[in-house]
Amino acid sequence: MSRLSVVVPVYNVERYLDASLGSLEDQSLADIDIICVDDGSTDGSRAALARWEERDPRVRVLSKPNGGLSSARNAGIDAATTDYVCFLDSDDRFHPNACAEIVRLLDQTHADVLTFGATLCPPDARSPWIARVLSPRDAVFDGYSSELMFYESSRPFAWRMALRREFLARGGLRFDEGVRFGEDQIFAFAVYPRASRVALSSERLYEYRVVREGSLMAGMNADVEAKLLEHVTIIDHILADWERGGFLGADDANLVEFVMEYVMREGIRQNSGCYRRVAAALRPVLLSRWDEGYLASLDVLPATRAMLLKATLDPKGMSPAARRVLTLAYYLARHRP
Repeated sequence: MSRLSVVVPVYNVERYLDASLGSLEDQSLADIDIICVDDGSTDGSRAALARWEERDPRVRVLSKPNGGLSSARNAGIDAATTDYVCFLDSDDRFHPNACAEIVRLLDQTHADVLTFGATLCPPDARSPWIARVLSPRDAVFDGYSSELMFYESSRPFAWRMALRREFLARGGLRFDEGVRFGEDQIFAFAVYPRASRVALSSERLYEYRVVREGSLMAGMNADVEAKLLEHVTIIDHILADWERGGFLGADDANLVEFVMEYVMREGIRQNSGCYRRVAAALRPVLLSRWDEGYLASLDVLPATRAMLLKATLDPKGMSPAARRVLTLAYYLARHRP
């Protein structure tokens, strides 16, 4: 019986499918379960999947109406019967030894979650952030860890995570279908606090296509205000889940540092209209979970406190000049050796 299911969500990626599924055909571990979920494609993707289903008996194709990436991944999780589940986006590739290493590392560490490294396509599509994020160190964490959650190269990107299927089933863990962007971030914030053990591996097992023309990510990066407002929605979903899980109160200073970095670091650099709209969207999300006095008491960086209390929670906001000064202060506080 196969030990590992690879869930491949497919939506209008006919151009990339042969390369992506070819990387699974070439795996050194032959006994894998390949679950391709056609999420209502309107191009030739479904026909390409049919050819692969005939060519490779390990390929199973599920067809469903279009519901988005989270919906497709969830359908794949529900169809899996193996010990472990991982994900391959249909415009990316696994390196030849990826599946064997995933099984070996999960067997060896007895972890609920394995997070590994990746290479980039094209190789020169690199920024300091992406290079750091996709280069985790070798480490194992038992129980909840602030280090894992906020300081390691552990987020986002669910495609470089492999998980014990029983852990997903026991916790009812699924991708959030209520968002159209940032589902990987929400998934990581749901999974890590609930895992008994998480393993990080420096092995680069995945080839990530950094930007695909026509992708949702590319569109969001072109519209900063839309992206930041989506980030506010993502934060709302994360805080709601942490509230349900009983995690709020345990690590709030680090969580607020993350929220300010994720939303307001870029928000304060925008024109006044955009800045005020983003701050106005984030304000009730925060104040519905914490009161202002409690937030003011948190042990965060001074620049973070100013960003939180003055730039976000104060309805009067900050002037453009004050925001420029805060941007520099925040940068120096976060990057000072």
